[in-house]
Amino acid sequence: MQHFVKVIQGYIANQILHVTWCEFGNKLSSVGNLEEIHRTHAEYLNKAIFRQATSAYFYFQYYFCSVRGLLTEKAAPVMNIIHSIFSLILKFRSQLISQSWTFDAGKQMAVHPNFGLMQQSYNTFKYYSHFLFKVVTKLVNRGYQPHLEDFLLRINFNNYYKDN
Repeated sequence: MQHFVKVIQGYIANQILHVTWCEFGNKLSSVGNLEEIHRTHAEYLNKAIFRQATSAYFYFQYYFCSVRGLLTEKAAPVMNIIHSIFSLILKFRSQLISQSWTFDAGKQMAVHPNFGLMQQSYNTFKYYSHFLFKVVTKLVNRGYQPHLEDFLLRINFNNYYKDN
C-alpha cells in the first residue's frame, strides 16, 4: 500500500511539475516586457505551489483524471477503481491505528485485535490494484493516454503485477 501511494505521489509530481515547467517555458518565450515576465512567473509559481500543496488523492482526481482524460464517461470505471483503492488504504490505516499491538505470551508473538480485518482489507486492495494495473495496461496498449506508460513503469518497476 505504501508503495502504491508513493508511486502515485511520484507520478503526480513528475507529471505536474514537468508539465507546469513546460507551460512556463512556453509562455516565457512569448513575453515582451518585464511586467509580463513577472506575471508569467507568478502564474507559474501559483500553479506549482497549488499543485504541490494539494493532497495527492484530490490532485490525482483533478489533474490525472480530468486534464489527462480519465473523467470521461468511458473512464468512469477506472476512476471508481482508484477511488476504491484509496478508500481501502484509509480503511486499512484506521483499522491499524484503532487498537494497539499486544504481545501474546502464549504464542510468543505480537497480535493485533483487528488483524483479520486488516488482512481482508489488504487482500481487497491487492485485488483492486492488480485490476487497475490490467485496465491501465489495456488502455496503454490501445494507445489511450500514452502518459500512462510512465505510471505503469513506476507501479510495476519490479514486475510485481506482471508476475501475478
